[in-house]
Amino acid sequence: MKPVFAFTILFLCAHVAAAQDYFAAQKKYVNIPASQVKTSDGIAAYINAHYHTDEDKIAAIYSWITSNIKYDADSIHYVILDEDNEQRVSFALRRKRGVCENFAAVFNAVAAKCGINSFMVEGFTRQGGSIDRSGHVWCIAFLNGEWGLYDPTWDAGVVGSLNQKSEFKYFNADPEIFVQSHLPFDPIYQLLNHPHTYNDFEKGFSAQNNKGKFFNYNDSLSQIKNMDRLSRYAKEASRIENAGWPQARINTKLKRIRFQVEVLSQDDDAELYNSAVSDYNAAIGYYNDFLSYRNNQFRPFKSKDEVEKLFQNVSLSLGLANLKLKKIDSSTATLQLNTGAIKSKLNELELNLKKQQAFYQNHLAEVFNGK
Repeated sequence: MKPVFAFTILFLCAHVAAAQDYFAAQKKYVNIPASQVKTSDGIAAYINAHYHTDEDKIAAIYSWITSNIKYDADSIHYVILDEDNEQRVSFALRRKRGVCENFAAVFNAVAAKCGINSFMVEGFTRQGGSIDRSGHVWCIAFLNGEWGLYDPTWDAGVVGSLNQKSEFKYFNADPEIFVQSHLPFDPIYQLLNHPHTYNDFEKGFSAQNNKGKFFNYNDSLSQIKNMDRLSRYAKEASRIENAGWPQARINTKLKRIRFQVEVLSQDDDAELYNSAVSDYNAAIGYYNDFLSYRNNQFRPFKSKDEVEKLFQNVSLSLGLANLKLKKIDSSTATLQLNTGAIKSKLNELELNLKKQQAFYQNHLAEVFNGK
């Protein structure tokens, strides 16, 4: 077994060394004009213009970030707690320094604008034999039909230290090696079909470590891009809660997810409410069209089909409004909108519509009978 193990290590080392050589060679070509590095759009535009394969683009992105943005522990005081990654990007590009969330946000933003699918990943890391108390952020990106792991923070230089040179150790890293130092909250981002648990991570990995149950991370990741944000957060929370984490380690993460779910739910409810009000106003408009026709002694003449169409439009708009209000009433938001007032208006309009429909039918009967 030892020769096989040694061969595996040599193979993995050769893989990493080859990646380092390739990106070191690429590095000297990534000299983006200062006028274009103020925004992720500018960086992406340069890279798209000068690099033509996804491999070269991701190389250029990583090389530029790790060479031009430095890790600065003082930037932790500027950590952005919400989900606005554009702020994280602009902060890093303006100051040319930042912490892990800035590095990952820049990588993620530029990759997306270069047509490369990428996600930011949160979790814990192991350094110096112990697990860091604070969390960490890195990325995964989809290239040539496969997902890869990238941590530009750990490959960048550090402000004020002897180590100010960028490296390429954590570019497209092997998942089995990467997970020994990086454990994501959500197991799908391990990029392993048998993800490891926190217990494995805490005790250290060995050949005897039992991996988790089979998990098709590729399918899960491919589904994410087609999900709305609420569904994504709900699935993510479920996976984290079932991944064998100690509760104390995931409390903060889950609270953040639930906060985002609450914000999105309230936003969705507000949008539905405003849309229901618009439907109500449309119904009022159609209803008033009929009242104007009636008040004008049914002149100029409208056919029965034309009048019935007005009634149908009122009913349709009322139905759409009620459907949206029903969704609001079943919302998971903690702070729910009060739909009582508009429901009363809808019910009142529905009753008045029935009266006008009955009146119109009587009018038609009188016309038919020659009265």
